[in-house]
Amino acid sequence: MSRRFNGKLMILIVLGSLLLGLFSLTVTTKAAEKNVLRVGLLEEVESLNPMIGWSAAAYEVYNLNYDKLITWDENLNVAPALAKEWEVSDDGKVWTFYLRDDVKWQDGEKFTAEDVKFTFEYIRDNNLGYFKDYVSAMEDIKIIDDYTVEITLSDPIAWMPQIYVYILPKHVWEDIDPETASTTFKNENPVGTGAFRVVEQKKGQYVRMEANEDYFRGTPEVDEIIFMQFGNSSTMVESLKLGEIDVVTQVPANHFRTLENYPDIKSINAKSANFTSINFNCWQDPDSKGNKLLLDPVIRRAMEYAINRDYIVNVATGGYATKGSVIIPPVLDFWHLKIPEEDMRGFNLDKAAAMLKEAGYVDRDGDGIRESKDGQPLDFRMFLRSERSETIKAARVMQEWFKEIGINIRTESMDSGTLTDKIYESDFDMYIWGWYVEFDPNLMLSVLTTDQIMSWSDTFYTNPEYDKLFDKQKIMLDREKRQEIVYKMQSIAYRDAPYIVLWYGPDLQAYRTDRFAGWTQIPTGGLVVNTYTTETYRNLHPVK
Repeated sequence: MSRRFNGKLMILIVLGSLLLGLFSLTVTTKAAEKNVLRVGLLEEVESLNPMIGWSAAAYEVYNLNYDKLITWDENLNVAPALAKEWEVSDDGKVWTFYLRDDVKWQDGEKFTAEDVKFTFEYIRDNNLGYFKDYVSAMEDIKIIDDYTVEITLSDPIAWMPQIYVYILPKHVWEDIDPETASTTFKNENPVGTGAFRVVEQKKGQYVRMEANEDYFRGTPEVDEIIFMQFGNSSTMVESLKLGEIDVVTQVPANHFRTLENYPDIKSINAKSANFTSINFNCWQDPDSKGNKLLLDPVIRRAMEYAINRDYIVNVATGGYATKGSVIIPPVLDFWHLKIPEEDMRGFNLDKAAAMLKEAGYVDRDGDGIRESKDGQPLDFRMFLRSERSETIKAARVMQEWFKEIGINIRTESMDSGTLTDKIYESDFDMYIWGWYVEFDPNLMLSVLTTDQIMSWSDTFYTNPEYDKLFDKQKIMLDREKRQEIVYKMQSIAYRDAPYIVLWYGPDLQAYRTDRFAGWTQIPTGGLVVNTYTTETYRNLHPVK
């Protein structure tokens, strides 16, 4: 078996290298003398339209093509971007942003306060995209002059001024029907103010971006960026070794050690705010296509008791991750709820079995699988992303543990796009995915609110108490009091278990040091790309 597998793998690597070589030759011919940065991805940039894109790969492209009012520095403090400074009224409701006056759109038009007002109102009034929560409380948006915007909020907002919204050019988007913008608009020629602009996309292959020579922070020394999509991690890592790409955004754990001492390659196990979890279909609507038995939190909790996180972390991530618990990762130390070890649902198969028996789930027909009181078997589908080898490994191990407590799990692997369709059709029982959590906990907390069903919500979980606490923390300006609410929300989510957080991290990246210098980790000790900022791309320069 192993020889056959390795033979196929070598063929894939050789074929992949030949194809990449041909692609690289074509690019080199077109872009002679240019400094071209090649970035390796496992997931597709599914859309150039920020109103409908969802993947980390797509957001990396958006961050380069567009700017926000603000960004973050190496210590995760809010820093100026399109807004050079801001001030707030004593009651926390009126925010005044003073904009830069030296910014141009990539088509040459001047950026002004009109664009900011248009963007926020366009999203707010049409309830658009994943950004609507950032603008929903904006009661009035007033233009004071060409480079000053005054925003009046219905209530003070705890996370201001961190408005994670890409500013759009009014002269382009005002002619786009909002319904089209949220559904079919491809945005094939994006116009932003960012350091790079998309000039070409081949779906499922690559996205090519060119430097913005008029960028207000200075022209980047990288002339082009090509985000190259790979079908498997082995080919991608081999391409990094061969120098066909310059950086890998996510190195699978099983390849990471092979890069740690490789010539001209720097590998990093970065501090990062991400987690991987089992997500359950908790939708109580009759239209749900999920198994209704999973609406019972007893089953979900019992399954968590049947998982040995320490073992999973070692087997699936090579020991690079840390075992998970709640939905706010420990790297966000102030907001992360630290559950004492004795209060965790640790590995205990006997306890898991006893919980199920007490709740009436017993094996009535002797086939090893428990049934509900009305005879429905505890037999569930678990969907996996085919490009994430570590979660596939974890699922195989967990299947055996679940079987020991009388639960049958049928796994199925598919690409991220197909799985996304399944999720928003509510056609799943459970699946393994993960989240990158923003520096403020608000967005991650919002994912489990009722309002986010059919938007950010990926479990369709609902809890009125949780919803009320979310609304309360959002307007709580006292940081210590807000922390108490955030802790309570994490406690509720842990109790109800719409997610089983398996592990935090690892965020493993690798880049070549022989072509470019200036790789920048955000925050200090963090990632070099996928950082919510553009520091690396703007700081990179050719090695002489």
